[in-house]
Amino acid sequence: MSDHEERARLEARVRELERELDAASAFLGTVGHELRNPLSPIYMQAQYLLDGARQQAGGTVSADWLIGQLESFCDRMRKFIVMLDRITDVSRVGSGHLDLELEPVDFRELLRDVVAGFEREAAGARSAISLQAHEPLAGTWDRLRLGQIVANLVSNAIRYGAGKPIEITLTAEGMLARLDVRDHGIGIAHEDQERIFRRFERATQRRQTGGFGIGLWIVRESVSAMGGSVEVGSVLGEGSRFTVRLPRDGRNRTREEHE
Repeated sequence: MSDHEERARLEARVRELERELDAASAFLGTVGHELRNPLSPIYMQAQYLLDGARQQAGGTVSADWLIGQLESFCDRMRKFIVMLDRITDVSRVGSGHLDLELEPVDFRELLRDVVAGFEREAAGARSAISLQAHEPLAGTWDRLRLGQIVANLVSNAIRYGAGKPIEITLTAEGMLARLDVRDHGIGIAHEDQERIFRRFERATQRRQTGGFGIGLWIVRESVSAMGGSVEVGSVLGEGSRFTVRLPRDGRNRTREEHE
């Protein structure tokens, strides 16, 4: 390699490191912003519960009032825990230590459970979710990772779906399970469709969309770890379709990689 080629290679590497540093800095700023949002109402909710209990000292607290407050509190805590899980995944996945715990899973059952957990969020975004998964679809997967794949794709569809319908389809393709998540929102420019699967990248840089820019990266890494593939097809202004294909028996691939 000539001196000129070596210098060009080093300059390219420096630019790459600068981009990674900028992305990491932006991520840290986003972490502070995103975690502050749920923490403030969680604290206020706890304070409200405490004040209510103090006012009712010596009397009784309405069960309906208490149940409503606790449901709201638990919902906010759930969202906060999801955020912490995503932050933890950045270091775990990025270090390459993505250990899989493979077990028999009914993909249809898991999919229904995950989608049901997004009912409030979808309603708040005015996005109707339709689910087509007519038959049980058994396979050997990491249940936690499979759930994260679905959750990240559904969350992404709600965030960028512009309040329009979202269609989710699960089908069998021979020895593969195929999951399609389709929205009709803002779409993704062709030149950005590879970038969005990188760490700390988002389909749009608008602050209003929120998120850490790691959801689709975790999807790709988790799918790859289980021997599958993920792809996106999108047109600006017309929405996006994310397609995941996973072997129904990931046990053989995992065994081969450790031999």
